[in-house]
Amino acid sequence: MRTGDRSLVVLAGLILALMPGLSIAQAAAEPLPQPLRLEAALAAIDASHPSLLRARALREQAEQTLEGERATGDVTFDAILDARWIDPNDNTPDDSNNDSRALLVARKLLSDFGHTTHRVAASQREAEITRIEEELAHAHHRLAVMQRYFDVLLADLAFARDNEAMASAFVTLNRARNRSELGQVSDIDLFQLEAAYQTARAQRLRAQQAQRRSRAELGEALNRPDQAPAQVLGPALPLNLPALPELGQLLETIDRESPEIAIRRGQVEVAQRRTSAARTEHRPRLSAHAQLGWWNREFGAERNPATVGLVLEIPIYQGRRSGAAIGEATAFRHLAEAELAQSMIDVRAAVRELYFEIEALLVQRDEAMARMDYRELYIDRARALYDMEEQADLGDSMVQQSAAAHFNAANEYALALAFERLALLVGDPSLSAFPPAP
Repeated sequence: MRTGDRSLVVLAGLILALMPGLSIAQAAAEPLPQPLRLEAALAAIDASHPSLLRARALREQAEQTLEGERATGDVTFDAILDARWIDPNDNTPDDSNNDSRALLVARKLLSDFGHTTHRVAASQREAEITRIEEELAHAHHRLAVMQRYFDVLLADLAFARDNEAMASAFVTLNRARNRSELGQVSDIDLFQLEAAYQTARAQRLRAQQAQRRSRAELGEALNRPDQAPAQVLGPALPLNLPALPELGQLLETIDRESPEIAIRRGQVEVAQRRTSAARTEHRPRLSAHAQLGWWNREFGAERNPATVGLVLEIPIYQGRRSGAAIGEATAFRHLAEAELAQSMIDVRAAVRELYFEIEALLVQRDEAMARMDYRELYIDRARALYDMEEQADLGDSMVQQSAAAHFNAANEYALALAFERLALLVGDPSLSAFPPAP
């Protein structure tokens, strides 16, 4: 097994350690704990989720194809029961009409001079690839669950922000209405405040809908559509993030460790072996043949009770089929090689993009922390002014503090997801902000 394959198997082994031992036949998954934490959500990933079942089915299909190729050389037994009525010719010593027979024939392919070997090698490599793809499907599904979990947390923070904004707008509008009755506020200013309140009210409704939608999507990702989690707790912020390696180091790691590249490279090997199989398809076939027989009319040298022999089949002319099979296999090999080269380009570009995104998010992290510190001091001052009755209310200060908390959390979660995607691309679990526990 290649280095990239081994590293991916290690990665997948860690990921699969978090998968619960649930059989496909289970009627219902275990209920989610309440309140739900990220570690519990990742541990509750259901192996019978459709995306994971599909990857498992493809792997099982490839394994059965491999078994079928390996079975080419197995012994076969055929029973032939032939009931025949004949009109015998005048020279036959037996003038009966019943020429029925019963045969038991055994055959075994001894050699086809490399053709089966190439087909088995191709199917074996393909089965290995589907195992890697299944493990990678688990890793991507784990990333999807993490994304859905963070969506719920951000939806809750957005609702808190928009709820405070609507409450602040309502208080301002209500005070303006009271002042309007005294003639201290014009109608146009009052309608302006009314419009601002209605806008805040609509935004709060959208935030509330986002809460429900994100929880439903998290339940679907965990294969529990009827168990949308009510209370979801976020990890402590700031997150404990891994160190970001140098870009050159990451690009060097891709060729050795990237699971995407390992899969593409394996597909090239499969295509090469299938091309070799196509080139040997019309080689001779040497088989052993044994037969036991019974005839109703027993006469003639060809009607022996038992025969054993070797059969050598030598193809002489197959028309254009041989060239067409080789050409088709060669075209698939060229396609696999092109896809490998394109994947190298795509993965390198994705790694660069993630690297620059993480760099920007790390700088933005400092901005988010500065915003949090500023808003905490600002609301402390607003409370002091409120206590001294020098400020009408704390609404705007609380909205700004909630907005800063949302910005900070969104930045932290974006960093965690970017590191997780980077870990999958380069095949390095240590780059994950939440590495799977062994």
